[in-house]
Amino acid sequence: MTGRDYREFPFAMTEIRKSASDIIVVGGGPIGCYLARALARRGYHVTVLEEHPVVGEPVHCTGIISLEAFDRVGLDRAAIVASLDRIRVVAGTGLSFTVAPAESRAVVVDRSRFDQALSQEAMTAGAEVVLGMRVTRIAIGEEGVVAEGQRGGEIVRFRGSLLVLATGVDQTLSRPLGLARTRAGWLSGAQLTSEMRTAADAEVHLGRTVAPGGFAWMVPSGGITCRVGMLTRDHPRPQLEAFAQTLRSRGLIGDHGSYLSRPVPCGPRLPSFADRVLAVGDAAGQVKTTTGGGIYFGLIGADAAAEAIHRAFAQGDISAAALAEYERTWTASLFAEQRLGKKLRSYLHSLRDRDVDTLFRFLMATRVVDGLGELDFDRHCAGLLEVLGRRLQLSEGVDGLN
Repeated sequence: MTGRDYREFPFAMTEIRKSASDIIVVGGGPIGCYLARALARRGYHVTVLEEHPVVGEPVHCTGIISLEAFDRVGLDRAAIVASLDRIRVVAGTGLSFTVAPAESRAVVVDRSRFDQALSQEAMTAGAEVVLGMRVTRIAIGEEGVVAEGQRGGEIVRFRGSLLVLATGVDQTLSRPLGLARTRAGWLSGAQLTSEMRTAADAEVHLGRTVAPGGFAWMVPSGGITCRVGMLTRDHPRPQLEAFAQTLRSRGLIGDHGSYLSRPVPCGPRLPSFADRVLAVGDAAGQVKTTTGGGIYFGLIGADAAAEAIHRAFAQGDISAAALAEYERTWTASLFAEQRLGKKLRSYLHSLRDRDVDTLFRFLMATRVVDGLGELDFDRHCAGLLEVLGRRLQLSEGVDGLN
């Protein structure tokens, strides 16, 4: 059944197990719950359908969030487990420099706790959150939408007027609806949680040897644990295991837990709207194209979605034409940064390890590294160009690049 087979999807109330909602949000991650909270606070009847039995699990994300993004969400800071005050950036050759902003710009959060807090706030605002509900089919017609799936071994259908896909990278539901047809490309992300044996700054490692097409990281996550991860063009597990072994040989980490991996979109996935449906977050490719981080950009997308949905309901028109402003709004906000990010990542991918080493020497010699702590954590590409230009003007004639 395609997303357009509406008339084959009965609307009889005897077959639909829940009363109709204004809006169905498929996906109970942070972006889906943030949007559900915003809409419920405006008085809409919102139902969130989450496939896992517990919100926030399993955890695939490192949980690094800018303080600006954290404050935008409007949660108390109980989910914060560490402050990201210093980052050591390491080339494949071992050459490194440290970025240390004058004040903290980012934090590490307990993602389970963070997601669950947003879910609770959505429910407090009036949204219904249904757990263990895996949506497998969606139908859209002139009278509304139906989401069908399994819960507890039973087929359940939910009816609404509009549906939002906050399903992350999974394309099972978006493609039949005509969404995400553009091919932004993918990277592969993987992460494990490890015992941290020696106190150390967060580290980011660049170079083809360590992480082809991406980067590797180690981030202290509070207490005696850290998160070790990899973003790469290749299958990440061999590279991640080799990177973890390097960290163990340095005495930084010990035993580690289970290995988790997922694809990461490399840019916008358009269109992000159709009749009675929107996609937000990773489902729309609202991600940083340098790091793959999706929370802050996803929040921007969710805010744009809330405004577009509210306007469409007020006008009594939730067709694709009425919802098109959603995509115009979020792309106007994010496209420039995403384009710069893709160019930067492509440039770094083209460098051999010795080229990365030369780049590092150049950045240190021109004192560009001194300005990196000034960068906006979420829109760092535009800021990087500004810092680079400013430092180069001050450093004309600098020697020392071999």
